Amino acid sequence: MVTRTKTEEECTSGDLDQMGVKAAHELKNSLTGVKALVQLGLRNPAETASHERLIVVEREVKRMQEILSSYLSSARPLAEVRPARVDLGPLVSAVLRVLSGRADEAGVRLFSQGDATVQADRRRLEEALLNLVANGIEATPPGGEVVVEVRPFSDEIELVVRDTGRGMPPEALRRLGTPFFTTRAEGTGLGVVLARSVIALHGGTLRYESEPGKGTTVRATLPIRARAA
Repeated sequence: MVTRTKTEEECTSGDLDQMGVKAAHELKNSLTGVKALVQLGLRNPAETASHERLIVVEREVKRMQEILSSYLSSARPLAEVRPARVDLGPLVSAVLRVLSGRADEAGVRLFSQGDATVQADRRRLEEALLNLVANGIEATPPGGEVVVEVRPFSDEIELVVRDTGRGMPPEALRRLGTPFFTTRAEGTGLGVVLARSVIALHGGTLRYESEPGKGTTVRATLPIRARAA
């Protein structure tokens, strides 16, 4: 029997997705090893002359890891979403603790208010919120703030992330959520794509309100009981 490999035209998007996930996993493992070696070098007093270059390498490795993590998170299948009872107040507090170091470095204050209980995949929801709050921090100048508010309604809740950052013009707002569209020089746009996908997987919606010089507000609406979209 004669066998043949698929031509480029015959490759499906699923094939390409699988190839992308495999490549991302391999790269992530290699980057973890490189980062560990760099950190060992930074701790060695004999490497003082190379510290500046090692710091740059460590920063770039960290950035690549974040890009890969965003890609791998958005590539996980719907079957991995496991809804359970989630108290949003503690979840928001946990996210703000994780990002507190980045906020301190940027001179941005973090606040939270409100609470509600939903049926959701905590891990996925946390990933989405981490991206939304991180984006808010990066868009906000020193002295500004990012507020996360939980607003319960009768059959749904609203997660609001509001920053006092630079805001966006209408044309940027229309393109937001498009893979690799970003308003930041070093951004990838994948954080917004991931957050929108996670909210959609729970049967919810994500929308942005923004105006140049007046900050950005993100509203994630979730049903009390998760329903797969």
